[in-house]
Order: sequence, then C-alpha cells, then structure tokens
Amino acid sequence: MSTRFFRIDSAVEGTSVVNEMGELSDLEALLRFFDYGKTDREVLRELKPLLEQHADAMVEAFYHHLQAFPQTRKLLRDPEVVERLLQKQRDYLLSLAGPIVDESYVAERARVGTMHERVGLEPSWYMGAYSLYLGFLVPLICEFYDGDVARGQRAVGALQKLLLFDAQVAMTQYQERHEEELENVNQDLAQTGRRLALDLERTGAELQRISERAKEAERLASIGILVAGLAHEIGTPMGVIQGHAKLLERVVDGEDGRWRLQTIQEQIGRISRIMQSLLNMARPARSRKTTVDLSGLIQGTLAFLAEKLSSHAIEVHCSESACPSIVGDSERLQQLLLNLILNAVDAMDDGGRLELRLGVEGAFATIRIADSGPGIKKEELGTIFQPFFTTKEAGEGHGLGLAVAHGIASEHGGELSVEATGPNGTTFLLELPLEPLVPAEELSED
Repeated sequence: MSTRFFRIDSAVEGTSVVNEMGELSDLEALLRFFDYGKTDREVLRELKPLLEQHADAMVEAFYHHLQAFPQTRKLLRDPEVVERLLQKQRDYLLSLAGPIVDESYVAERARVGTMHERVGLEPSWYMGAYSLYLGFLVPLICEFYDGDVARGQRAVGALQKLLLFDAQVAMTQYQERHEEELENVNQDLAQTGRRLALDLERTGAELQRISERAKEAERLASIGILVAGLAHEIGTPMGVIQGHAKLLERVVDGEDGRWRLQTIQEQIGRISRIMQSLLNMARPARSRKTTVDLSGLIQGTLAFLAEKLSSHAIEVHCSESACPSIVGDSERLQQLLLNLILNAVDAMDDGGRLELRLGVEGAFATIRIADSGPGIKKEELGTIFQPFFTTKEAGEGHGLGLAVAHGIASEHGGELSVEATGPNGTTFLLELPLEPLVPAEELSED
C-alpha cells in the first residue's frame, strides 16, 4: 500500500522493526503513539461476549446515523445494499475483540478511507460512526464489569485506542487522495499562469489585472493545501478530546460540570463542521481529460501489478489490435483496470491465467479481461456492480471495486459488462467511445 504512515511490510504489532538508520518502522511508531499493544489486545478479547450480545443493536444505531447524511441516504435505497452494508458493520464490531494490528490489518482499514473517498463519502460519515460506537459501548463495558472500575477503565482505554487508530488510518488515506487532487490543481494553475503570461506580453493593456488574478489563484491553492494539512493534524487530537469527554460523563457530578462537558463536545462538533467545509472548498471538482494510449495504459498497469501477479502464480497473456488513442482521464481509467485485474486475481486463489485483449469494434475501443476462476453465479450477475456487494469472506472486501469501475466507465460514456462467465472463468468487457482527437491546447482548457 502507498500511505505516508505504512510502508514497512515487516512491521507487526508487538515487534520493533528498524531500518538501516536504526529508526522504528512507521507502523511500529504509530502503534507506540497510540500505545496499543499485546495487553490491550488481551483486554479487548474479554469483550467478545459483550460485542456479540449487542452487535445488532449497535448496527441499528449505526443505520440511523447514516440516515442523517444525504451522501449515504442515496446508497440506502436498495434493501439488499442496506443488508450487506449493515452486515459489514456488524462484522467490524465483532472484529474489535482483540485484533492483531499488522500490515494486513492496516491495509484493510486504509481501504475503508480509500473506498469512501472514491464513492464521494466525506469523513464526517465514518468519523461520526467511530464516535457513535465509543459512546454506545462505554456504558455497556461499565455494566459488563459490574463495579470493577479498574478493569472497566482498561477495557475502555483499549477500545478507544483501537477506534482512534482505525479512524486515523482511514482519514489518512482519504487525506492523501485530496492532496493528490490538490497537486493536480497546482499543475493546472502553473499551466494557466504560463498561458496568461504570454497573453500579457501580447496585449499589455491588462497586465496588472491579470497578474493579480494569477497571484490570487496561486494563493488560494496554497491555502487549500494548508487547510488540508491542518484538517489532518487536528483530526486526531479532536478525537482524543471527544473520547475523554465521553468517559467523563459518568463520573462528573453537578449541573455545572455536565454543562461544561456538553459545551466541550458541542465545540468539537463545531470545529469538525468547519474543517469539513474547508475541505469541500479545497477539493477540485473536475477530472483531467487528455489523450490516452490504451495500449500503454494496459502495459503500465500490468507492470505495476507484476509482483502481485507473480506471487499469486498468475500467467498473463496480452493481445492487442491497432487502436487509436481516446480522450479520457488516464488516472481514473487506470483505477478501473486495477480494480478489474485485482478482482480477477482474487477469483484465482490457486493461480491461473489472466488474459487481456485490446481491440476496436465499431465506434468503440474494447478491452476484455478474462480470468480462469470459478465464474460468477447466475443469481449474482444482476448485483455485482451494486455498491457493497461482495462474495468475499467478512473483512476481506467492501464490495466497491466493481461499482467504482462501472462508474468510471459511465463517466467516459462507455460501458462495463460481464461478457461471459462459467466454471472455466469470467470475461469482463469494457467499451470506451472513440472520440475525435482534439489539440492538446484545447484539452487543457476543458
């Protein structure tokens, strides 16, 4: 995975991993920062009966939480989607009973933030859910230990560490995606600045006005980057403050004390809303369309996944017919191919054959991606492109890969479909329209 915090593959909870300079790995350093270790895991394992008893009630509370957000209400119109989503939340709650925090655990939590960003869900959706779980579980834990304050405090502390750790990982992934988009904005602004400078030399009459506009645009872009960084840095301590405020509710007596705790939580909520508003302002809204060489895009994607394909004993075969370049967002199209290829790899547990065929049919460029896996069940064909649908075991997938790929194809005026499936494998067909090429200067002005 490619995040700023987790790049040492051998980092495992409870094990100090150092590099050649004698420094701790990023994962080990972060675990120490959150002070989560073996003792916390053992304490959380004691909560397994409690989590199993109350999981359904907490999932129901989570569902009502989602109804407060326009972004999530759109995903909750289909009863089957709701059922799958809530089942995943139930699985997550049960997973809190003492997990081992290693690279695979971190990758799974990071995938949550990545998928949320791709489908347009904002941090308030899942950050609020972590707070909701903590607020729901604290009184249950106190009741579970029946007066043993010391054990109850240890359990609450361990749970708080784990929830905040999960939230931090998801938020980091979400934030990195925004930073990439802001970098794209900076590149666009640099190109715009060069073009404006040429216009200023030719006209001269509006030199001062255009210069001021360019400077203001660069300043706003810098502010956007600063806002994104501040949101990332402020998010964790705010979560810690809110968690401790929740814990204090049960031990603070008197109206004055309770009023002060309520004021603290209200102001934390206010800060969160301000941060979210600033992030929304900084986020670029348009995609970057350029001429895309599909052959080069396929080869680049396969090169990126070469190690993974080799480690899974996947034999790759690629055939290409002459195909013109198309107009599209190369980054989004590569994400589409990555999702389809990774989906094919997951379908071939014991290795197999992956085939990619590029061609032209009528007014469309076509890419076929075929695997030699067990195929898709007939009753599942109508739902595979729906959000949160997955045939994987609990905790191994979120059911958004094919939904995201289908959405990217639609964005480009194309279509993604299952061309064939059976006991010998599945073939996905991607069709993208062949549009007339336009000069690069016009593309940059779209």
